[in-house]
Parts: sequence; structure tokens; C-alpha cells
Amino acid sequence: MDLKLTGKIALVTGSTAGIGFAIAKSLTSEGAHVHVNGRTQERVDAAVEAIRSHAAAAKVDGIAADFSGSAGAEAVIAKLPAVDVLVNNVG
Repeated sequence: MDLKLTGKIALVTGSTAGIGFAIAKSLTSEGAHVHVNGRTQERVDAAVEAIRSHAAAAKVDGIAADFSGSAGAEAVIAKLPAVDVLVNNVG
């Protein structure tokens, strides 16, 4: 299925495991440049590598941030000021 996401920027919060990870992986397969998010850099790095091992050409990066306070959201906005697709999966 072509969702016409090629070249689009996506942020999937809470995407180091489970449903969030599956969504991030699916969006990369649709051509989106996906930004994986989790609370720790270690888990974010592991998720990014797992997606890349599945699809070497995947455009995927990671942003570690904890959204339990506003500082996490502000840090993500500073690093990624605009997105085309936002999946809120925290919690």
C-alpha cells in the first residue's frame, strides 16, 4: 500500500518497543523519515539499529526524551521543529 509518505518527516513517541516500534517500522517502509523516541538513549539506539537491520535504506533517527515533564517536549521541539506525521504513543 502506498501511503504517499516518501520524504515526509514522522515522529513516533514511545517507539522503542511494542506498538510504537511497529508503527515506526511501518512508516519507514512507506518511505517516511522516522524519528524514534524513548526515554533513554540506549533504548532509542537499539530501536534505530533494529529498524536499520530490517531495512538498511530506512531513513530513521532517534531522539531520547522523557515526556513526563515539559522539558522533554521542549527538547524534541528544539531538535525537530516541524513534522508531517505525529504519532503520540507515550504511556
